[in-house]
Amino acid sequence: MKFINQSIVAYLILFLSLISCGLRTSDKIDANSVNKQIKERKIKQIKENDIAEKGFSIGSSIIKTISIDQACGDLSLDIFADSLKPYIKKAWIECSTPTDEIEKSVWEAYQYNLDNNLPLNDNIQKIITSSNKKSYLYSSAMNNNGSLKIVQIELNHKALVLALY
Repeated sequence: MKFINQSIVAYLILFLSLISCGLRTSDKIDANSVNKQIKERKIKQIKENDIAEKGFSIGSSIIKTISIDQACGDLSLDIFADSLKPYIKKAWIECSTPTDEIEKSVWEAYQYNLDNNLPLNDNIQKIITSSNKKSYLYSSAMNNNGSLKIVQIELNHKALVLALY
């Protein structure tokens, strides 16, 4: 009988210690934040078209901060708003035919439009950089007294994708 009483007391102490040590985990978990994290971690399929549209939108915002009086060549990232800097890999103004194949084809298309009095609409193209990474090249042409100036902005692919989440 003494053994049974000792067993009951031992089980009772074990049971009470388990209850007091954290079976009430629902008080410690914030269900709303857990659900939010689950939604953030879900795999989301983003189409290239959506990325290009986001890039075009951001490129348009960036172009509004650049004046036609800017000198040709690379632009300092300091002239852009802090909110736009994560999207910009590189920005420059072309004033003559570039040597890069894609940039050259964009230049020739804008030159054709200028020569034939057609509108100089902004353009975005998906490119692969020299380090084999995806980027987007946003181009905006300006007619500067009959000569062509093209603002080129290389947009960060990863930043555009993260902006869509």
